[in-house]
Amino acid sequence: MVFVKFLLATAGLLEIVHSAVLPGVKTVLVNNIVVPKTKSDFTKNNATAKWASGYPKEWGFEDFHYQLNIPDPEDNFNAVVTNDEKYLVITNGSYVEFIDLDKNATASGFIFQVPDKQFAVGLTVRPATQGGYDVFTGIGTYKYDTPNTTIRQHVGSDLKPVGQPIVYQGSIGAISKQGKLVSPYGYVYDLETTSNTPIATLKGQPDLTDFSFAPDGVHLASVSWHEETADLWNATSGEKIFSFPATKAQNWLTRFSPDGKYVAFALGSSNNTVQIYTLTNLTAAPIEIKGFNDWPRYLDWSPTSKQIAIGDDGRLRVYKVPSKEVTQIWQVDATNDYYTATEVTGISWLDNGNKITWQWRDGKYLYDFESNTEWLWTVSNEDHSWGPSAFYLLKKKGYAVTVDGDSTVRFWKI
Repeated sequence: MVFVKFLLATAGLLEIVHSAVLPGVKTVLVNNIVVPKTKSDFTKNNATAKWASGYPKEWGFEDFHYQLNIPDPEDNFNAVVTNDEKYLVITNGSYVEFIDLDKNATASGFIFQVPDKQFAVGLTVRPATQGGYDVFTGIGTYKYDTPNTTIRQHVGSDLKPVGQPIVYQGSIGAISKQGKLVSPYGYVYDLETTSNTPIATLKGQPDLTDFSFAPDGVHLASVSWHEETADLWNATSGEKIFSFPATKAQNWLTRFSPDGKYVAFALGSSNNTVQIYTLTNLTAAPIEIKGFNDWPRYLDWSPTSKQIAIGDDGRLRVYKVPSKEVTQIWQVDATNDYYTATEVTGISWLDNGNKITWQWRDGKYLYDFESNTEWLWTVSNEDHSWGPSAFYLLKKKGYAVTVDGDSTVRFWKI
């Protein structure tokens, strides 16, 4: 077992050395930190984005951080910040801890009832209408397996577990604002009840890959990379509303616009296209955005639904909708395609659309459209990385929060 741990740790170290040195990618030294040189960056009034004071920053220079255990490549760490910015919720796969972000102290903790010889996969926390929070984790046969079931544990306003966990079939495909959960098995559950009986089943559904609820909570889009399909459903009845034309491509992702006017589909294979349909005229030809260097598997709509940010390998672009005009391009300056064959992930509009975040390799970026300022949090040559990543902006508290691959949650004053 010790030997296995050594191999895993070594593999993580090699990955991070590559991330910091970036062979095949041109680099620049900023704030004594080696960072990727960009071929194109965000701009405002033709002026290139400037680094925020003291940035970029490496792990170890955060204002403070949290760890649940001593970081270990074999751990099962995950963490989220609640939408109300009150708590950091962290887990090691068996124990869940709520940390009060106003007091910077542990508020509660409980054991996740994971079945023997099974693994907790992922962490989702949502506010419950009856008060408190619902805490979800998937359950899989292996550590990195696709979950076969999802466990939901409700905690009350005192953050103590209430009742027994509820088990749903399949992983979390999507959760609507109205509290409906859909799983890849095609089951739709009502989270406003304690029942684990589906309220609807998507009829005749293929092997589904991704979902997106419309803001109304009724319309539900799905894609299947295996079946190469894209469909629109009634999440209340389970009836199929519309089958979109065959794409002859592996469809990876679907996202409704925040205003419910559009639904986007990301197509892979040799197609490499994002299609955008108008809900009021489903039979009309879609808006098609092309010119990607690989599968576009990460995108996010702006809060106004007038722009969409899409990533591919080493590049992030922002488009106007419906004109498809490119308004921003961030792209690394690479000399070797092998090393740029790392897609931009973690794309999310923040602060009512005034900021946008994304991740490339182990670097997490944030850009402010108003001040034309950019931040970067990244690894050093000595850092290890093996786990999940995430980013949160606590605007009221003035912190950026990075959930990093070394089982650490870091807080950075911005």
